[in-house]
Amino acid sequence: MSLNYPEEKVVTVGQFRIGLIHGHQVIPWGDAASLALLRRQLDVDILISGHTHRFEAFEHENKFYINPGSATGAYSALEMNIIPSFVLMDIQASTVVAYVYQLIEGDVKVERIDFKKY
Repeated sequence: MSLNYPEEKVVTVGQFRIGLIHGHQVIPWGDAASLALLRRQLDVDILISGHTHRFEAFEHENKFYINPGSATGAYSALEMNIIPSFVLMDIQASTVVAYVYQLIEGDVKVERIDFKKY
């Protein structure tokens, strides 16, 4: 059962159910336990959220959570120094590879994060 915010979307890509939310409905913003509750309500394998303008990715309860951050480095009420970032996801069978692009001190840094569905 979902909270039915109009900002919530669930899509299926290959073997993955992916939930997309803005993130303002998660209190406190970006809180892992609150994100996990919403992820369970949406019944998804991956929850993509935002609102904080800060990149974050983690696994919890064998599920994947990702906040791509802000591609422009836009203002955030939570942080003074926002690092511009975005994420590309490559889904192949039961594996997701997330490529995180961040602009750090004038250089583009790319990080690879793997998540496997069990």
